[in-house]
Amino acid sequence: MFVFIVNTKAGKGRAKRVWTRVEEYLKDNKIEYQVLKTVSKEEIMQLRSILENARGKVRCVIAVGGDGTSHSVINELAGTDVPFSIIPTGSGNDFARANGISKDCIKQINHIVNSDHEKMDVITMGAKSCLTVIGLGFDGLVAKVTNEIKIKKWLGSAAYIYSVLKVLNYFKPANVVLTIDGEEMKVDNVWLIAIANHPYYGGGMKICPNASSKDGLLDICVVHSLSKWKLLSIFPLVFSGKHLGKKGVNEYRGKTIQVSSEKPLMIHGDGEMIGETPVTISVKEQALNVIS
Repeated sequence: MFVFIVNTKAGKGRAKRVWTRVEEYLKDNKIEYQVLKTVSKEEIMQLRSILENARGKVRCVIAVGGDGTSHSVINELAGTDVPFSIIPTGSGNDFARANGISKDCIKQINHIVNSDHEKMDVITMGAKSCLTVIGLGFDGLVAKVTNEIKIKKWLGSAAYIYSVLKVLNYFKPANVVLTIDGEEMKVDNVWLIAIANHPYYGGGMKICPNASSKDGLLDICVVHSLSKWKLLSIFPLVFSGKHLGKKGVNEYRGKTIQVSSEKPLMIHGDGEMIGETPVTISVKEQALNVIS
C-alpha cells in the first residue's frame, strides 16, 4: 500500500489538481493506497497512527506538496524504515530540484511504484530532522517573514526575495562561536550560516553547491563581515552558486556543528521555523529510505 500526504494548500492549489490525476492513475492501475489530505503540520501527525495501523504494509509514504510538507512527513517517519518520496507541487521544491525529481506527476508516480529505494543522509537538530538546509541568523528571519506572507503561494520564490529585501532593513549581524567537529572558531559580524545536506534552498538558491545527501557530511556556508550593500551586491550570485569564494563568504564541511551567539539567532529547517541558537546540528548518515 502507498500512503499519500496531500497538502491541499500547496502550490496555489496545484496539489489538489495533481492529486486528482494521481488518484486516477492509482485506480486505473488497481494500486492500493490511502490518502491523508491536510492543511496543517498538526494534521500530518496522523501519519504515525496510519503507519502503526498498517503494520508493515506501507511500501512508501509520498508527499504531494513542497519542502514544508516533506519536512513534516519525514519527521513523522523518524524511527521507521518506510521509504519516503514526493510529487512536488510547492512554491520552492528544492528537495525535488536537488534530486532531479520530475514535476510530471504521472511520470513521477509511475517511477515511485516501479523503483527501489536508496539511503539518504538527514540533518538532525535535537529531535528534529531536516532534508535540505538549516539556516541561522538572517536566513532564519527571512524564512519566518516569508512564511508570514499571506500570498506566499502566489509569489513562489519571489516571496523569498521580497523577504530578503525587507529583513535587510533591520537585521543586525551577530558575533558567533562556530565549532565544527571539535574545532572552534570565533566569527564576527555574521549575517547567516547555512548548513546543507542538499545544494538548494529558497526556491532555487544554490547556497552550498557541493552539498550531497550521500557523503556523510554537511556543507556549511558562513556569510560575515559584509556591509549591507555588499551583501546585496553578491546576493544574485547565490542562484548560480558563484557566491562561494567571494570576500566574506566561507565554506566548511563537517559532521557535527555547534553554534552559539551573543544574541539568539532564529533557525529554520527546510524553510520551517525550528528554534534559536545555541544549537548543535549533526548529520545522520543513511537515515532515510528515499525513492527519488
